[in-house]
Amino acid sequence: MNDETRIALRNYDWMVRNRGLDGVELYWESDTVVYGDGGTDIDTLCERGFTPATSE
Repeated sequence: MNDETRIALRNYDWMVRNRGLDGVELYWESDTVVYGDGGTDIDTLCERGFTPATSE
């Protein structure tokens, strides 16, 4: 597994564990991660520091 994949999985795992399954959704058609009252581009999951799980 490459680092980018590992970071994305850790970020997504953190979001699901802290926001709940109903609080995070991937919209594949628009490449968006939706959470709370907004969302972000799905590529953001690959960024170190997007969540506390990858801040180190």
